[in-house]
Amino acid sequence: MANEAAGGAGGRAATSRTPRSESDLARDAEALQDQIEALKKDIATISATLADLVKSGLREGRDTVREKADRYRRQGQEQAEAAIEEARAYGEALEARISRNPFSAVLVALGLGFLIGLLSRR
Repeated sequence: MANEAAGGAGGRAATSRTPRSESDLARDAEALQDQIEALKKDIATISATLADLVKSGLREGRDTVREKADRYRRQGQEQAEAAIEEARAYGEALEARISRNPFSAVLVALGLGFLIGLLSRR
């Protein structure tokens, strides 16, 4: 009887370790293949999303650079226009001063010409 009890216990252990049937293995392999395909699709979707994000970031960066370049260009134009206007105003003031004191203007011009002549001889 001890042998039967041992055999019975051993028999149960043997049945719990029996290999799975081919249909179970095929079903598991098919389920695994489906999961792999789903993962491939998910990875492709993630890749496409990342590519869109990168493109969007590039567009935003390009737009930001353009906006800054336009702003700096406008500021440069405004400064150039202000400098031109200031030079014009200075020229008009100088012209008015020469009109009021032509003799002084001629003397200053002669003095400057004389100094430039002396410096150019050396």
